[in-house]
Amino acid sequence: MKKFNKTFDWRFWIWMPILGVLLPYILNKTALTVNFKIIVSLFIVNMLFSVLTGMFLRKTGSNWALLLVWPIVYLVSIWLQINSAFYGYYLAILYLIIEFFAFTSGQEEELDFEKQIPVDGGFREV
Repeated sequence: MKKFNKTFDWRFWIWMPILGVLLPYILNKTALTVNFKIIVSLFIVNMLFSVLTGMFLRKTGSNWALLLVWPIVYLVSIWLQINSAFYGYYLAILYLIIEFFAFTSGQEEELDFEKQIPVDGGFREV
């Protein structure tokens, strides 16, 4: 139950609809240029959030299937026509790839050598 509470911490998961749906909606209502909206919202903020999502899920020991939640939340904004479908589907795939890389990076450093069972009493000098 502790792992469940750690994985589904509302303070982290509440940022998905905010960054995926609400931020693009607010930026569409402002008088900013389209290029600025795309660069700030879709590339800088959402890609950093994708990295943080992958690292958070790895840190909490979550199932890899939860990596699909953030791209699906972003796809909802495309289906609601807040973001353009012209590039939105490609960005959702890119967010998934970035999350996957962040989720799997550093796992070679997390091996527990102390918990491994030695073979035949361990290594000995020949």
